Amino acid sequence: MEELSLTEIAEAIDGQIKNKQEINISNISIDTRTLQSGDLFIALIGDNFDGHQFVADAFEKGAKAAIVSQEIDSKQPLIEVEDTTVALQELARYYRKKFAIPVIGVTGSTGKTTTKDIVASALSKKYKVLKTAGNFNNEIGLPLTLFRLDSTFDAAVVEMGMRGLGQIEQLAQIAEPNLGIVTNVGVTHIELLKSQERIAQAKSELVSNLGDNSVAILNGDDEYVKQMASLASGKVITYGLNQYNQIRAANIENLGASGLKFDLVVDDEYISKEVYIPAPGEYNVYNALAAICVGIALEFDLEDIKDGLEELKLTEMRNQILESESGFKIINDAYNANPTSMEAALNTLEQVASNRKIAILGDMLELGEIAKEEHNKVGKLVADKRIDYLVAVGELASEIAIGAEDNGMKQENIFSYLDKDAALKKILKIIKADDTILVKGSRGMKLEQISYALQDK
Repeated sequence: MEELSLTEIAEAIDGQIKNKQEINISNISIDTRTLQSGDLFIALIGDNFDGHQFVADAFEKGAKAAIVSQEIDSKQPLIEVEDTTVALQELARYYRKKFAIPVIGVTGSTGKTTTKDIVASALSKKYKVLKTAGNFNNEIGLPLTLFRLDSTFDAAVVEMGMRGLGQIEQLAQIAEPNLGIVTNVGVTHIELLKSQERIAQAKSELVSNLGDNSVAILNGDDEYVKQMASLASGKVITYGLNQYNQIRAANIENLGASGLKFDLVVDDEYISKEVYIPAPGEYNVYNALAAICVGIALEFDLEDIKDGLEELKLTEMRNQILESESGFKIINDAYNANPTSMEAALNTLEQVASNRKIAILGDMLELGEIAKEEHNKVGKLVADKRIDYLVAVGELASEIAIGAEDNGMKQENIFSYLDKDAALKKILKIIKADDTILVKGSRGMKLEQISYALQDK
């Protein structure tokens, strides 16, 4: 973070300074457990915490100042505001405006994190790129990501998540992206938004908040996303596999665990043979195409884009291939799950496996009234793809087991457990060398614990 004076910060967030000192700030903290000497501490208030209880602790650990919304008895510099969360966001928006660099916003029901990683990789041969760390994609995480910017960065790729209408609009107004990617519209969060149309409306807020000189990069194979082109004020680029897209992939070659190759077609002209990405799963072709769109929009040389893609390193627990000493492979895709990503992960299992296929599948959360039906559909997919063993983990996942059995999978190859420990014990009795094991479930299931336990074995 570049230095900001205390006075500059107060003016940016419409705050009043108490115990004023002439000091500069070069880092922001919202957590005293990770606070470093010299930080500005912001006392956020959440459902189950109040940062004002830790202001004294922050100063003891060396904080130079604090932003607060309550009366604090302290002789240290304080900036008093009405709402500390709003102050965090306003300060991040102010700070972002200091950098005249491309900011790429990424949203969608699935593929946000992977697309973010692939975009950053595609640009890496020419640019130093800041990207969202982990799941810092909400109203708190996005500002903290922006505070990591400094004069050494040439571009930023920020992920934008949401749990309701208006949230992506808020994030877009903070980050002010000049390029925006929408990957797809699925049924994740349907418990909150009630329909896929409303989910599409929420995702479209990124497109409608791009400026006149912006580029909207849209998955043209997704009907909901395709329709967002009418909301764009600037240029629109569509990508996908269908011929009407401006940028598309053809002749896709599955290389198993090694990744994928495809030919790149731009405006119906084949311009490159064998674009390679070291990530399995054909859905990653879409994510790579989105990244290529960004590179083309920024006038990158295609060879630089291709070289960047070849050096891709995905975020942990996102289609991560783990090798065990016992000879079996683990596809650790345990970061999150929804019906669309479950199907994609099962496709990847098919493509990567050279011998027996084992699927360890957990609950898909936030599906509301359609949860039972959607889990049952996943079970049908498991049966249709002739997965050798299914281990369902969780109450909702028991419907996956029912769906698999109802659609012809042998009962003796289906196991259902409510907890991870019981599931792991069974899995350890099943696995053999040369097996390929998919581990996938919603974030709340924490199935990565099974992945790492298996790797250790």
